[in-house]
Amino acid sequence: MESISKELEHLTSITALSGLEDNMIREMVKRLKPFADDIEVDNIGNVTATFKGRDKNEPSMLVFAHMDELGLMISKIEKNGFLRFNRIGGVPEKTLMGQWFDVHTTDGKKSESGFIGTYAHHLTPPEAKRTVPSHENMYIDIGASSYEDVISRGINIGSAVTYKHTFRHLTDNLITSKTLDNRIGCLMLIALAEHLEENPPAGDVYIVSSVQEEFNIRGVMPAFYRLEPDASICLDITIACDTPDLNYKYNLALGKGPAITQMNFHGRGTLAGIIHSPQLRMFMEKTLDEMRIPWQRDIVIGVITDDAFTVMAGTQGTAMAHFAIPMRYSHSPIETADINDIEAGIKALNAFVSKFDHSVNLHRGQE
Repeated sequence: MESISKELEHLTSITALSGLEDNMIREMVKRLKPFADDIEVDNIGNVTATFKGRDKNEPSMLVFAHMDELGLMISKIEKNGFLRFNRIGGVPEKTLMGQWFDVHTTDGKKSESGFIGTYAHHLTPPEAKRTVPSHENMYIDIGASSYEDVISRGINIGSAVTYKHTFRHLTDNLITSKTLDNRIGCLMLIALAEHLEENPPAGDVYIVSSVQEEFNIRGVMPAFYRLEPDASICLDITIACDTPDLNYKYNLALGKGPAITQMNFHGRGTLAGIIHSPQLRMFMEKTLDEMRIPWQRDIVIGVITDDAFTVMAGTQGTAMAHFAIPMRYSHSPIETADINDIEAGIKALNAFVSKFDHSVNLHRGQE
């Protein structure tokens, strides 16, 4: 594996709108296949790499990260060539106007550059000066002059639209790009696969890069029903609150290490959240402490990921834990993370999986 920076520059450049992840499916198959005992892609696109354990009596572990990205989808082509769209995933309307995008052909083989138009400043009506319009009132400009011009370029209703790729270093350690959520997790899966080739696990380990997390959160569920692992670790980002607007609403910051999630919850209802396995969580916390890796405790109301649903999969459920890398500016084209946190996360994840065996008592209600 190349440097973390080079790897993420490459991974974030790959287009994989939720539900249309084929580019990343091919990438993850290519990256995992050389190390795995077996690899397969299910009917909706989840990539599963299997690493056989040394002892079939040892518990199994599934480690997963989603590979899709949020974005837009063209819903209407105006007669004058402007494009209307719907959001795919939690795209914040406040970040859209004046932003550059790639508008992809329906076959996904090419793209056109475009941007979301803004009010001409001098003619902005007073009521629009301090408000964010609905995406229903926005449009994409690709420089087309007519409906026919758009169609001739291979763009049509259903075309994917993704943030323009602009990977950059802010400092030696801070990187910014679209889709760090969750190509960071994909990178950690690749690093884990390389580690497991040289360090076979005690029990079977399944590495899964999953689909449709940004759209419906449940894309990985077929893998859980098929494999029914004893334990699982979900890899994703969490929200760094060290910016002036958030002002440490939660005690999470860049540069202070990866985070162990205690609970996540989207803030509404009773079914959309998870409190993770205490036994698996404490095993991971102890491992981090033994390795002297700084780490953070993560509870952020408003965040929900696919482990909230997979914990219930199968006939016995799964002992679930969540391992996260702090990141600023979520779901924007300027997501920002610290390479040191990612490097520490990779080392820790490799240790979690290598140390996991029957000595980790996952049974509830026991001393």
